[in-house]
Amino acid sequence: MRAEREVILSAGAYESPKLLMLSGIGPAALLSAFGLGVVRDLPVGQGLQDHYMTLLNFRTDVDSLLTAATPENAALLQSEGRGPLTSNLGEAGGFFRSRPELDAPDVQFHAAPVPFHQEGLGAPAGHGFAFGPCVVAPTSRGAVTLRSPRPDVAPRIVHNYLTTAEDRAAIVAGIRIALEIAARPAVSALATGAFDVPASHDDAGLLGWARRSGQTLYHPTSTCAIGSVVDPELRVYGVAGLRVVDASVLPSVPRGNTNAPTIMAAEKASDLIKGAVR
Repeated sequence: MRAEREVILSAGAYESPKLLMLSGIGPAALLSAFGLGVVRDLPVGQGLQDHYMTLLNFRTDVDSLLTAATPENAALLQSEGRGPLTSNLGEAGGFFRSRPELDAPDVQFHAAPVPFHQEGLGAPAGHGFAFGPCVVAPTSRGAVTLRSPRPDVAPRIVHNYLTTAEDRAAIVAGIRIALEIAARPAVSALATGAFDVPASHDDAGLLGWARRSGQTLYHPTSTCAIGSVVDPELRVYGVAGLRVVDASVLPSVPRGNTNAPTIMAAEKASDLIKGAVR
């Protein structure tokens, strides 16, 4: 039997909860405060998670990606598929346990052959390179809520980064690992000076620097999570014919990039939807 037509909401971890709330699906008290009728009282927008990243930036006198955009490098890319323009920016990385007793890594590293600070918006002061940790298994949770009942107004996004002791300990430990790497001969030989690194190496100094210099890794998840907003088949609880299919349905952020898990969720959703309409 062919099922009724379904609406598939796939606007991401920020916009999917916003659209649900504007449609009356969300925390009843919040919706009522904006004069919105409550269709279904669900914790939409709650439980937001993301990977918080810090990058140590160093100066160098070696060419970086700052000067990669030349006709010669463009020709090298087009003719031979190599050269600096093949860079994906985050060229290297790795996973670390901040404490040996952990079952799995809680810190992920990224490295780039170019300065990267202030979320990539800061003006570079010459050639440099950057690397550092992110909290890959955060316990902090935030929320996406409404600013206005108007659909053209962006939602209010509060990540609550580093609000738990576990996350603070992980980022401090990760920065210490980065400082140890920076002191190794292979790295220190390239660096001609510090551009954006912690000035103080005690725990308070490292945490303060992390809070000033840290940023999102662009991996928001969990605002329409399986188990609280949608069921295991990604159907919104209590609302017929509506599914959410994007990173917002992940109950927690994975220990790594969210691209592949989001594709996985979409592929599974495709199978579920096809099965429902046969």
